[in-house]
Amino acid sequence: MITAEDAERLRKLHDAKQLFGGDWMTAILLALKSGPKHYTELLGMVGSLNDAAAANSWSGRPRVLHASVLTRTLKTMTADRLIVRHQEPGVFPPSVVYTLTSDTREALDAMQPLADWVSRHGDIVEQARHRRTLRARRSA
Repeated sequence: MITAEDAERLRKLHDAKQLFGGDWMTAILLALKSGPKHYTELLGMVGSLNDAAAANSWSGRPRVLHASVLTRTLKTMTADRLIVRHQEPGVFPPSVVYTLTSDTREALDAMQPLADWVSRHGDIVEQARHRRTLRARRSA
């Protein structure tokens, strides 16, 4: 039987997955970790982060970040208070930068132990990735 404490932990883990689990959110957060970025900087950085991760893709398909998807994701992240959008007043063309909130920076720090676990247990991750890729190819 599941305890009330475990049920609460499960709910919180589900909430975290939903909040940070968008397709491009993790890459955007990592790009912003080093400091404020303009939209075009994010588009380039997230694209290059994706290129670096492509060899480790779970789906086996290349992923491309389109400008419209970045725009929509940044709006969602701003509305969810994960990032802050700063627009310099009175400047043309508009100068907009995005930054992490202090709470989001804290969440990234909290995620580091999980990333460390993945590094220590790459065999488990690789086996799961391989199995899921094969299953996806068979069903396609």
